[in-house]
Amino acid sequence: MKNYYVIIDADPGIDDSLAIMNALNSDKIEVKLISTVAGNMPIEETMNNTLKLVELFKKDVPVAQGASEPLKRQPCYATSAQGSSGLGGYKVKNVQRKPFVLKSPDAIHYFLCENMARNTTILCMGPMTNIANLLIKYPEARDMISRIVFMGGSKDENGSTEPYREFNVAFDPEAMKVVLDSKIPLVMVPMELGHFAYLTPEEQQKMRRANSLGEVFYKMFTKYNDYHVGKLGAAVHDSCSAIYLTNPEIFHTEPAEISVQYHTGKDGNQYGYIKCDTSSNNPNASVCVDMDVETFKKIIFGSLFNYN
Repeated sequence: MKNYYVIIDADPGIDDSLAIMNALNSDKIEVKLISTVAGNMPIEETMNNTLKLVELFKKDVPVAQGASEPLKRQPCYATSAQGSSGLGGYKVKNVQRKPFVLKSPDAIHYFLCENMARNTTILCMGPMTNIANLLIKYPEARDMISRIVFMGGSKDENGSTEPYREFNVAFDPEAMKVVLDSKIPLVMVPMELGHFAYLTPEEQQKMRRANSLGEVFYKMFTKYNDYHVGKLGAAVHDSCSAIYLTNPEIFHTEPAEISVQYHTGKDGNQYGYIKCDTSSNNPNASVCVDMDVETFKKIIFGSLFNYN
């Protein structure tokens, strides 16, 4: 018996792919829809990648095409990190699966209405554009969502004179603000957790030896230009948020007040970021501040080696 329903909103992306694999193979949650959004790559690429992933994972989950650009900004993609196709060294070919008939936000609303008798959590691993569009078009959706778990923002500024420009929030900070203003319960999985939850080169080889799916992931990681942990390996930020859904007991959270702020960078452009205050008396989110990395990795490899 699955504990609750999940709608995934993502922009695959290498790390998103690993996170989606873990979510789809969990016996604790049931993924009802994967909604795609522009972010790591243009929407055509994130959509094509997601359709191919569902084929590879052999799961009959509908995939809906979402927003092609932020609410108010020009898109700025992460192609330097993810590779030209978005999946690193794995080349997407011969995609047979077709998109769901409805696009976001209509598809998300459809499944929220269909699943009203059960709790529905939204797992957001990319920019919040689709979720903002959902709330703008269907204000009643606010009461259909039990919570939103999202990978984004940063808890610590580490003494920097310039706030950390985390990609998902900076891509569409105005969408993030719409979600914050909705008062939907939020769990923030900040970027820095991935600085501890990384896969070493040896662990990537271990994936390669697991099975044919592990070989696919290994190919992805060979072209993953992750700049966060350097030669130590490849950070898997999004997997932290996916595994929070299935194994929250391995995470430590604190209440915090989070808000969207703006800063003018050295390049003269204004970007958005999340300010996170764990000392506030007016918390509006739970923020993951620590995790059991050893168990986290066991869960990832357990899912991969037992993938069915």
